[in-house]
Amino acid sequence: MKTYYATSIAKFNLGLHILGRWPDGYHILETLLVPYPVLYDDLEVRVLSGRDRLELNLTGMEIPDSEENYLETTYRTLREKLGRPLPAMSVRLHKRIPVSGGLGGGSSNSGAFLRIMQEVLELPLSFLHEVASEVGSDVPFFLYEGPMLATDTGTQLTPFSIDLSAYEIVMLTPPVPCSTKHVYRGLRSTHWSRTSIQPIIHRGIEVWPEQLHNDLEHVSFQIYPTLVSLKKALYDAGALYASMNGSGSSIYGIFPRK
Repeated sequence: MKTYYATSIAKFNLGLHILGRWPDGYHILETLLVPYPVLYDDLEVRVLSGRDRLELNLTGMEIPDSEENYLETTYRTLREKLGRPLPAMSVRLHKRIPVSGGLGGGSSNSGAFLRIMQEVLELPLSFLHEVASEVGSDVPFFLYEGPMLATDTGTQLTPFSIDLSAYEIVMLTPPVPCSTKHVYRGLRSTHWSRTSIQPIIHRGIEVWPEQLHNDLEHVSFQIYPTLVSLKKALYDAGALYASMNGSGSSIYGIFPRK
């Protein structure tokens, strides 16, 4: 039985502007997804004898029973899209990325699992992207390496060149799980930036505090006022730019590297 290993890294969002809404209710957004490799989960996958069976062994940080297990969803979705049985598998996932913190932990686990399945089944990346898009809007990002400009509902990805090597990213994750669905439901059109983030990012970090927004902060900050204090604390500590990550609850600051 062959064993495969993958590192499942976190991400952060540099800007998240809502541009509009599709007739089906989904928001049209633009955000820059950036890898955050200092925080990661470990994934170990063994191919077993038999078919259509997934054995999960979770260690490390606990996943609440109310949370969807992305690995089970990914296995099921891949099988349905392929239209044929999958090999039985044993998966060990060691969690370090906090759940419901906007860090993309579940999506990253799914993307890492799909990368392993690409090797096991010799599947084309374009097909895996389709599967990933059905599992979750952030999942396709974790099939690739490097920053990606995410548009539409977040599944349309374009490589984006940005150099943050002169800065240090400090991430704060309070024990406040934010529900992405609830945050988007509370978002009003008056909160939308309606502008592209690309020219703002290119202007440099000096203009980001005034021009580069996370439009979801309006809702999350109302539900959890503690997040406002954390963002202020990062600026008070010397951050050149601070923002909520995704739908929260993580808040990050970008500091000059010493």
